[in-house]
Amino acid sequence: MRVTLSILLMYLLSGCGDSKFADLSQSELQDRYYECENASSLSPGAAITCDNIRRECDRRAKDAGRKVCF
Repeated sequence: MRVTLSILLMYLLSGCGDSKFADLSQSELQDRYYECENASSLSPGAAITCDNIRRECDRRAKDAGRKVCF
Protein backbone atom coordinates (compact mmCIF):
# COMPACT_ATOMS: atom_id res chain seq x y z
CA MET A 1 0.00 0.00 0.00
CA ARG A 2 2.76 2.43 0.95
CA VAL A 3 4.68 1.73 -2.26
CA THR A 4 1.56 2.26 -4.35
CA LEU A 5 0.87 5.55 -2.60
CA SER A 6 4.47 6.69 -3.16
CA ILE A 7 4.30 5.83 -6.84
CA LEU A 8 1.00 7.67 -7.19
CA LEU A 9 2.43 10.73 -5.45
CA MET A 10 5.50 10.77 -7.72
CA TYR A 11 3.27 10.39 -10.78
CA LEU A 12 1.08 13.30 -9.70
CA LEU A 13 4.04 15.53 -8.89
CA SER A 14 5.76 14.81 -12.17
CA GLY A 15 2.54 15.66 -13.98
CA CYS A 16 2.62 19.16 -12.55
CA GLY A 17 5.33 20.07 -15.02
CA ASP A 18 7.63 23.06 -14.91
CA SER A 19 5.00 25.80 -15.10
CA LYS A 20 5.45 26.99 -11.53
CA PHE A 21 9.19 27.37 -12.11
CA ALA A 22 8.70 29.52 -15.21
CA ASP A 23 7.63 32.36 -12.92
CA LEU A 24 10.84 32.27 -10.85
CA SER A 25 13.32 35.07 -11.31
CA GLN A 26 16.66 34.12 -12.80
CA SER A 27 18.48 34.54 -9.48
CA GLU A 28 15.88 32.51 -7.56
CA LEU A 29 16.05 29.72 -10.14
CA GLN A 30 19.86 29.71 -9.92
CA ASP A 31 19.66 29.54 -6.10
CA ARG A 32 17.25 26.59 -6.23
CA TYR A 33 19.42 24.86 -8.85
CA TYR A 34 22.50 25.33 -6.65
CA GLU A 35 20.68 23.83 -3.65
CA CYS A 36 19.67 20.80 -5.73
CA GLU A 37 23.18 20.27 -7.09
CA ASN A 38 24.72 20.43 -3.61
CA ALA A 39 22.17 18.36 -1.70
CA SER A 40 23.68 15.27 -0.10
CA SER A 41 20.43 13.30 -0.33
CA LEU A 42 16.95 14.04 -1.59
CA SER A 43 13.54 12.64 -0.78
CA PRO A 44 11.58 11.37 -3.79
CA GLY A 45 9.48 14.56 -3.85
CA ALA A 46 12.55 16.79 -3.63
CA ALA A 47 14.21 14.80 -6.42
CA ILE A 48 11.21 15.42 -8.67
CA THR A 49 11.28 19.12 -7.79
CA CYS A 50 14.99 19.29 -8.61
CA ASP A 51 14.35 17.51 -11.91
CA ASN A 52 11.73 20.14 -12.78
CA ILE A 53 14.17 22.92 -11.82
CA ARG A 54 16.83 21.39 -14.09
CA ARG A 55 14.32 21.20 -16.93
CA GLU A 56 13.42 24.87 -16.46
CA CYS A 57 17.14 25.74 -16.54
CA ASP A 58 17.51 23.73 -19.76
CA ARG A 59 14.46 25.42 -21.28
CA ARG A 60 15.81 28.88 -20.46
CA ALA A 61 19.26 27.94 -21.75
CA LYS A 62 17.75 26.81 -25.04
CA ASP A 63 15.81 30.09 -25.33
CA ALA A 64 18.84 32.23 -24.39
CA GLY A 65 21.38 30.24 -26.36
CA ARG A 66 23.65 29.97 -23.32
CA LYS A 67 23.83 28.25 -19.95
CA VAL A 68 21.72 30.09 -17.37
CA CYS A 69 22.07 27.94 -14.24
CA PHE A 70 25.49 27.38 -12.71
